[in-house]
Amino acid sequence: MPEKKNTYLTLHKNFVRTDIEYTDRVTGEKRTYNSVTLPKGTVIDGVDVSYYQFSPMFVNDSRYRGEDYRDIPLLSDRDVWLKKSVLDENGQPVLDEHGKPAKDVVRVMPAQIKEALDRSRSEYLQSLAEKAHGARESSERLGNGEPRSAKGRENIAM
Repeated sequence: MPEKKNTYLTLHKNFVRTDIEYTDRVTGEKRTYNSVTLPKGTVIDGVDVSYYQFSPMFVNDSRYRGEDYRDIPLLSDRDVWLKKSVLDENGQPVLDEHGKPAKDVVRVMPAQIKEALDRSRSEYLQSLAEKAHGARESSERLGNGEPRSAKGRENIAM
């Protein structure tokens, strides 16, 4: 039997909910599931999958990123179904022909999710670095005695 390979996703704990309880409709017993929401800026094959969700079997504390991160193992050769509720212009769920909330479903491989998360994380960190660089330049200008911009506190009318 071939060994099954896993792809590991690592996300901040704010994007992962674990042990969500529900009652099984058939047996009536209490069960739990996990839910992962993809962060803003996640794009796979040109499709924005920000805020899409999926339910992984397992969620573990991260081995390498610290206590605020979670590792999600996914089988590398199985599709992941990303789902998101379809909303109308007022933010209300759109119902399908059976009266249930309509879902937009995108099927992707775990490696595609990992690449998209890595890309969006690096873009986010780069934007933070640019903001920090701009703030550093501004504070250096102030430290050199250059005049403040017109938006300084002394020009605010009360």
